[in-house]
Amino acid sequence: MKIINIGILAHVDAGKTTLTESLLYTSGAVPELGSVDKGTTRTDTMLLERQRGITIQTAVTSFGWKNYKINIVDTPGHMDFLAEVYRSLAVLDGAILVVSAKDGVQAQTRVLFHALQKMKIPTIIFVNKIDQEGIDLQSVYQNIREKLSDDVMVMQDVSLTPEVSLTDIEDIEKWDSIIAGNDELLEKYIAGEPLKIQDLQREKCRRMYNGSLFPIYHGSAKNNIGTEKLIEVIAETFTSGADNDQSELCGSVFKIEYTDQKKRLVYLRLYSGTLHLRDTILLPQNQKLKITEMRIPSNGEIIPADTACCGEIVILTNDTLKLNDTLGNVELLPRKAWEKNPIPLLRTTVEPQNQEQRDLLLNALTEIADTDPLLHYYVDTITHEIIISFLGKVQLEVVCSLLVERYHVNINVKEPTVIYLERPLKTASYTIHIEVPPNPFWASIGLTVTPLPAGSGTRFKSKVSLGYLNQSFQNAVMEGVRYGMEQGLYGWEVTDCEICFDYGVYYSPVSTPADFRSLAPIVLEQALKRAGTQLLEPYLSFTLFAPQEYISRAYNDAPKYCAVIESTLLKNDEVIFTGEIPARCIGEYRNDLNFYTNGRSVCLTELKGYQEISGEPVLQPRRPNSRLDKVRHMFQKIT
Repeated sequence: MKIINIGILAHVDAGKTTLTESLLYTSGAVPELGSVDKGTTRTDTMLLERQRGITIQTAVTSFGWKNYKINIVDTPGHMDFLAEVYRSLAVLDGAILVVSAKDGVQAQTRVLFHALQKMKIPTIIFVNKIDQEGIDLQSVYQNIREKLSDDVMVMQDVSLTPEVSLTDIEDIEKWDSIIAGNDELLEKYIAGEPLKIQDLQREKCRRMYNGSLFPIYHGSAKNNIGTEKLIEVIAETFTSGADNDQSELCGSVFKIEYTDQKKRLVYLRLYSGTLHLRDTILLPQNQKLKITEMRIPSNGEIIPADTACCGEIVILTNDTLKLNDTLGNVELLPRKAWEKNPIPLLRTTVEPQNQEQRDLLLNALTEIADTDPLLHYYVDTITHEIIISFLGKVQLEVVCSLLVERYHVNINVKEPTVIYLERPLKTASYTIHIEVPPNPFWASIGLTVTPLPAGSGTRFKSKVSLGYLNQSFQNAVMEGVRYGMEQGLYGWEVTDCEICFDYGVYYSPVSTPADFRSLAPIVLEQALKRAGTQLLEPYLSFTLFAPQEYISRAYNDAPKYCAVIESTLLKNDEVIFTGEIPARCIGEYRNDLNFYTNGRSVCLTELKGYQEISGEPVLQPRRPNSRLDKVRHMFQKIT
């Protein structure tokens, strides 16, 4: 069977999960429809997913149709999870973008359409819920053209009364947008020659694949109206990226999941070649992977398999493969995996309500962070606090729900803060000598701090000869510098600089690596004081769509949120602003926009990078270190 992988994407409540269930039921893969209201769907398995009606984790299911096997990758639908949406999109052959006939194009619809265009995924628009009262399809089409794309084509004639009926368009005049875009078809049409529907369909598919056409189909997923036609269109339209089962192996990991029995499951898309049970696969860095267990989606279930063919979604039990890893020949990937995971912008401290569950909490966070590249956590070596960093507040809510629902750990969470950074302003050096008060350590260290361009990160180098100061002492200096870099003059991590170890003296046999490890952060702090640091905060570039009647307020309110509007464009009944805004302000800006535009505004954002803070510097309290703080204060008195 030919394998096709599709994604279903939609705004919350447009009917994405219900459409998945309808496809499974209509194809005969499942005997009865699952219900979102009853929590019996195959894809939304988390309690929070059912409670909020949103998809949080990527799920995979499958059905057969004639000579096709169609895998559905049910991608997440909330803005905080766009990174996972991007990663899932990379494995798709095509996408169904669901638009509610009742609600039209919503904010998240536009965000997802933007992602589909960015990833160049061929897309069908499915207008759902057409059997509800008061539907005006012409308004829906206009809404789609204005807010998504002009390059749409309605593929069906629709009658809503006395009952819903759908028929394929047969009038050649209604194919004018297809004919006008192809010189050969246009010449035939002008010459009065008959045009074949097959030729028009072929041109439709070609334009879909180059992103210049988005066909519109209709139905009601809840009542299985239009679903069979949608399946036929999927089968005839989307083709797998590779067809040769005999070619060299190539697959890409797009999801990690842990079962309730603590099994670590790895989901990969097989782009070429065939995978067999007990195969040994060569991985990057010359590692080897033995396939001991393999499962594939089939008719609404996940079943064991001995063989997986080209195009298949394969689920392996494995403890080493990571997201975006490639099995086999990376050159055969038809589309690069989405590697631009946004860096976390917020952080907070968490602790278990019952301290006896601390180890359980740490183990749970390890698993969750393994499945979500946007969640990081670490334990502070001094305070022993558990600090997590993440992208958005809904993501934090999901993590907390996972901890309760899956791991049975209740936690206390502090109010999240934006993650700031510090960058040295100029080159500066400082040296602390051995046996010169108030230095209590048997070590001399000289360090030079040199600022680097924004986004460079940190570099460490040594000019001290290994013949004079051995590797263990030099490693200790590097460890001490790394510790010192965790908190600069304002208390935030120091970045975009080079730290050079210029000078070092030890006394044998009394000097130890611990002396160098303890002295290095104190020397670094004094060097940073001479250099000075600027506080950096994360900025987002934004594209804002708002109704034209709010143009004045949206423009004049921007400075209140430290936003800078760089361009303005009037299109249809909307104004489109582009600009930049500090990440700390975007939540409040979005909330206010949604409030006074009654939810009719859309704000697309991407991380632009770190820039000098626009407001007052934000100080972070320095973590206590009983051994070093007394020495630090003594040096502060003499400088």
